[in-house]
Amino acid sequence: MPSATFVVRRGKRSRSPAGEFDSARRTRPRVETATEGVARRRKRSRSPAGGFDSARRTRPLLKIPMEGEERCCGGIKGVRETAPAPSLPDDMLLEVFRRLAPPRDVVRCGAVCRRWRRLVSGEEAARCLPAPPRHFGFFRNYGPSPLPPFVPTAGVALDIGFLPVRPACGAVLLDSRGRRLLLRELGPEYARELKLLVCSPLEKTCARVPSRYIAGHRLACCALVPGEGAAFRVVVVLFGAAPDHFEILIYSSASGAWEAATGPMHQPLAVFQGPSVVVGDVVYKLQGQLKYIMAVDAAKFKLSAVPLPDAGMSIYTGNHWIGKTEDGRLCFFAIREQLTLLKWVLEAPGKWVAQQPVDLRSLMHPALVGDLVGMKLSAKMSDQLHGCRLVSFGAFCEGTGTLFFVMADWVVSLDLKTWRMERLWQNDDEWRPLGDVYPCEMLKWPPALKGPGEA
Repeated sequence: MPSATFVVRRGKRSRSPAGEFDSARRTRPRVETATEGVARRRKRSRSPAGGFDSARRTRPLLKIPMEGEERCCGGIKGVRETAPAPSLPDDMLLEVFRRLAPPRDVVRCGAVCRRWRRLVSGEEAARCLPAPPRHFGFFRNYGPSPLPPFVPTAGVALDIGFLPVRPACGAVLLDSRGRRLLLRELGPEYARELKLLVCSPLEKTCARVPSRYIAGHRLACCALVPGEGAAFRVVVVLFGAAPDHFEILIYSSASGAWEAATGPMHQPLAVFQGPSVVVGDVVYKLQGQLKYIMAVDAAKFKLSAVPLPDAGMSIYTGNHWIGKTEDGRLCFFAIREQLTLLKWVLEAPGKWVAQQPVDLRSLMHPALVGDLVGMKLSAKMSDQLHGCRLVSFGAFCEGTGTLFFVMADWVVSLDLKTWRMERLWQNDDEWRPLGDVYPCEMLKWPPALKGPGEA
């Protein structure tokens, strides 16, 4: 059967009059043509000088005054236009920057242009700009929070909420150094595996260290050793797998792998919590209850002990600490009951040299420490029964040489260079007393800002 053919006839479209809507084409109205064949366009109105040109949708037309003619603003006669302000000289800009709160506002000014960046990071800024606080603040382990919260002391809020940690597990701080944090991830495998994280709260970067199986071991030391740039090492000391043996584990971010070494212990050692200090390639860990400082050589994989100096007083938790001097020598601190700060410096192996004692009471000024001046304070725990508030060590910042104390639930800093004591923050949770704090030191000041393309 032949296929059917359908023919569709198109109707002739009507031509709409010029200037009217063409219903067939569904297009815009046609433009009426002139006799010469040139399209006649709608004449645009010229707006007055200084007014808005509705047809062109452009900026107002500014009338340029001729010689001898008064310059007016916005086309309004009688209102003189203000000339653009000349570029401020460097000394006036620095005077403006000096009135800004460092470091946040001053660093933001350095990002405006190259000239401002050179001013903020130049030698003149070091003499004119006020120095910011020595620290951004400090982190602390706090039970109800899955991640250690940050306490700001310089107006800059930091956080580590970017860490890849499950909120149900959380993490605890083990060490801090060079504006980086070393944390251990919690969870069901906490007793069997060592899961570590190294992060930079300022740069919002994080590196996960390969986990290590440590079942049957006791973690005696876990310290962070910063390197150049983003490089770092993690030094771990374990006790207990084999009788009277220790194991040293060192992770390097450059190689991305662990290295291990084992050795015998001449006497059984217990594990105590305590601060650590890094001097070169050696990590020192305080073991105050055993009257020695553990020394771990990360380059030679060697473990040794440094005896404590004879302090002539009882040593117990909280009344002793370790640090280092500006030239990289190990030092030992202790507090006597009546708030006398004692200090020894390790001049040679086995040779401690006592320094001049310092009365902490004489460093307290009401403008800086408030009502701590009139409180009954003591570093002896039993004195709490007699109405005294406890004083203990909280941290030592290697980057700034600053000691931190916990005085009557207040965190107090003591700059060992200027002997300036300042009250920073009070713990209002009376059910969870303050423990160790982990300070985050300030950037180099004035800031060494770099522009795009600069190394």
